[in-house]
Amino acid sequence: MGGVQRVEVRETRGGWGVEVLTGEGEVRCYRYRSEAQARFFAAVFEMGPRVLPPVRAPRRGKARRAA
Repeated sequence: MGGVQRVEVRETRGGWGVEVLTGEGEVRCYRYRSEAQARFFAAVFEMGPRVLPPVRAPRRGKARRAA
């Protein structure tokens, strides 16, 4: 990875988001339930980790348990 270019914290519907722009121009969005969590991880991303965690697709509805 070529580093982290920009990190933004935003309030979203139902939580907080952190948007990370990588050195390669890729935008990664992470969602958190609290502002404190979002700001903590934004600070971690600002330090420029060599590897960013994978982005999971948003969950749609509740998971159903097999009967």
